[in-house]
Amino acid sequence: MEENWYAVEQEVRDRLTEARAGARSRALVRDLTPPHRGRYAVGIALIRLGSWGLASGMRLPTEVARTVAALRAATDRSLRT
Repeated sequence: MEENWYAVEQEVRDRLTEARAGARSRALVRDLTPPHRGRYAVGIALIRLGSWGLASGMRLPTEVARTVAALRAATDRSLRT
């Protein structure tokens, strides 16, 4: 009976040691990985930059838009002849 108790106790100690080692390795990995907000900060910055570019592009003065349209029409006419 004592041999079985010793074996059971040793198995419990081994499992606790393995669990502690696993917890230490998970904590180490968690400390080494960057936080999630860092991963998304670049994407959010790119989205904001793109939306700002689109918004500023929509605010083109009508004179610039007319000039661009005139240039396109002139190049279309020159290509047709």
